[in-house]
Amino acid sequence: MSQEQDVLEVPLLQDISHYLHENGILPGHLNAPAHEPYQQQDQVELEATVNAQQEYQTEIINKFIKDDEEISIKSCEESTIRKKTLLEKCKGISISIKTRDSLVVKNVPLDMLVDQCDTFLTLVGSEHWSSFVNQDFVFELNQFQKEAVEHFLEIIQIRDKSSMLIRDFITSNFIIECCYIAHYLQATNVLNEIVSVIQSSIDSENCTSICVLADELQIPSLLQASMKFVMERLDHIKDDVEVWNSIPSTLRNQIIALNKAVKSSIIGRGQTKEAIFSSVEEFIAILNDTLNCHKERLKEAKERQEEIIEDRLREGRVSSGSGRFVLEKDMLGGSVADAAKKIKRQEERVNTLQAFYNEQKAIFAKDRQSVEQFQGMFQL
Repeated sequence: MSQEQDVLEVPLLQDISHYLHENGILPGHLNAPAHEPYQQQDQVELEATVNAQQEYQTEIINKFIKDDEEISIKSCEESTIRKKTLLEKCKGISISIKTRDSLVVKNVPLDMLVDQCDTFLTLVGSEHWSSFVNQDFVFELNQFQKEAVEHFLEIIQIRDKSSMLIRDFITSNFIIECCYIAHYLQATNVLNEIVSVIQSSIDSENCTSICVLADELQIPSLLQASMKFVMERLDHIKDDVEVWNSIPSTLRNQIIALNKAVKSSIIGRGQTKEAIFSSVEEFIAILNDTLNCHKERLKEAKERQEEIIEDRLREGRVSSGSGRFVLEKDMLGGSVADAAKKIKRQEERVNTLQAFYNEQKAIFAKDRQSVEQFQGMFQL
């Protein structure tokens, strides 16, 4: 055999089925490599192996879930026992609370505070608490009025000794301050009830102040509820300079951004009634994705338009003056003209989205550089 024949001689496939089996594309070949165990199993064995693996996976997952539940239950039981022990230690002990203007509320039962407020539970459970037991302990709430603090103490006392709902006896004059106090003292159950009362009373007159309250305390449900009213009367709020300036700058920027987003219909496009964002970063990211999607669609439309025009030009050249697309008005008319109008509208939309995106990035970038940074959840 010559050298030229050696070069040109190429191994050919003898059998396509043999090739597929040898390369693991089809199962069951007798000469399958040892590192491919499933290829030596028939369908029944393979199904049994897969089922066994699925059962093992399910068993492991259930074990992890059960272990987590047991740990959670144990932790809850330990917390309950610890709280009960601390409550026993606090029985018969009273403290004083200093309020605004150095006015003092005296003889406040400590066990009541520990039972309702996590702040006092943590305080009493700390290693430093023993140093305060033998002296008159004074807890400071200097930012709140004495009457508001007394009303809050009355709320937790009634709640502790009866099944009455807070909405049945809380005073409207102090409900906002009581909300701040409950948040400050981490009285979660009391706070949730107060928030529910406030949320049910939102109207066009108080929505701005409640929106500020919800933003300051980072209460998502209250913020979303009040924001709907703010959006409905935003023009009126902006016309009242005093009210508009009373809103923190970060919250003002958020309100403006959400208002523009709603008007532009860039989120959802009628598919959903509302959209919830966990942060500003998520909002900006979705804007960016939406913008890129429209740009890509515009690019594809332009490329398709050019292909159609080129096809018409080619047909005109081949037919040598006797075809459908000889004149320029023929080539650019019909469906091409209709598509050109749609492409122009899409370009205008992309430009609008780009301008809006740039504006929002600038607003929130400026906000990140300031002392007040908005990071809470919000809803369109």
